[in-house]
Amino acid sequence: MPELTASSLMDHHRAASTLKDLLEGNGRFVAGKPRYARDITSAREAAPGQEPAAVVFTCIDSRVTAESVFDCDFGQLLVVRTAGHVPDRAAVGSLEFSAAVLNVSLVVVLGHERCGAIQAALQAVESDEHDPRADYLVEQLWQPASQALSEAGEDHDTASHALRLQVRRTVADLSRRSSLEGVLVVGAVYDLDTGVVSLVDEN
Repeated sequence: MPELTASSLMDHHRAASTLKDLLEGNGRFVAGKPRYARDITSAREAAPGQEPAAVVFTCIDSRVTAESVFDCDFGQLLVVRTAGHVPDRAAVGSLEFSAAVLNVSLVVVLGHERCGAIQAALQAVESDEHDPRADYLVEQLWQPASQALSEAGEDHDTASHALRLQVRRTVADLSRRSSLEGVLVVGAVYDLDTGVVSLVDEN
C-alpha cells in the first residue's frame, strides 16, 4: 500500500470535497434549480483559462450531458466520452492529461441506464452474432455482458447489471494505473428518467 503523504492526503480531501459538490449539483439539476445558466457571458468569463475540479468519463449517449447533470459552469468540468465508457488509449491518455497537466484529483466514471453499447454487447453474446461495425466495442464489453447474462435471474435486470459491472470494471482499470496514482476514481450511474446520479459500490 502506498505511503500516505501530506500531499496525497490533501489531494484525497480535495477529491472528496469535489465529489460532494458534484452530487449537490446533481441535486439542483433534479430539483430544476440549476445555479449556472452557461450562457455566452459565462463562456466569455471562462475563456482566459480553466481550473476544472474533476473529469467525468462517460458514454457518448446524447441524453447524458455531464455539465448539466452535475450543474457545472464553463471551465469547471472536463468530460471524456467513449461508447460504453470503454477506456481505450485515447480516453486513458485524456484522463492522464487531466491529472498531470490540469491537476484534477477526481475521475467520475458515469454509466447510464439503457446504454446502447451495453445492449449491443448483450445481444452479441446471446446470439454470438454482431454487426462488424461494432466489433471493437462488443469485444471490449464482452466480459461484463457475458457475466451479466450468466448471473441473470429474478434479482437482476440484465442490462442494468451489465452496466454496473462495466462501471466497476472501468473504475478498477483506472485505479490500478500508476499514471493516475493519487487520483480518486469513483463509479456512478445516471438514471435517464429521474436525472439522479447514484454512486456504485466497488463490489
